[in-house]
Amino acid sequence: MKRLGLLLVLAASLSLAQQSAAPAQLTQVPPKPTCNPLNIFTGTDCQDRINLYNQALQQRQREELQLYVNRQKDLASAPLQQQIADLNKLVTDQQQQIKKLGDQMQAEATADQQQTQANSAAALKAKADAHREGLQYGGGIGAGATLVLFGLVFGIGKLMQNFSGSKKPQSRAASA
Repeated sequence: MKRLGLLLVLAASLSLAQQSAAPAQLTQVPPKPTCNPLNIFTGTDCQDRINLYNQALQQRQREELQLYVNRQKDLASAPLQQQIADLNKLVTDQQQQIKKLGDQMQAEATADQQQTQANSAAALKAKADAHREGLQYGGGIGAGATLVLFGLVFGIGKLMQNFSGSKKPQSRAASA
């Protein structure tokens, strides 16, 4: 009887190991014993074989039921798995879109920075040109004003000389 229990435990652990490794493997059920357990000479041995048969049959039925339940779970979870796959694809697509927009923003920022630098350089050049033109214009006005001033001084000097020159001959005539 102890051997039978040990055999059953060994058979159950072996069937569980096989089930986890390959779920299609089911416990082998031995042929149904045809002996009579009431026979005095073979009663104990026959009863052991019948018990082993019944336990193997119950184990097989449990495994078949577990396969059925697992199949039903797989069938029920298939739509959920499809939804998960669709959501994962959506997440991937959105991450790619975010990366694409980030790259585009970086490119635009670089272009804006280059445009700003170009505008800054153009503004500095325009300022320098305006400064140079202002200096030239101011220099022209200064030179013109200086010529006018010299002209006035020279003209006034000539007038004064003519005015003084006309008086000198009178003063000479008066003294003669």
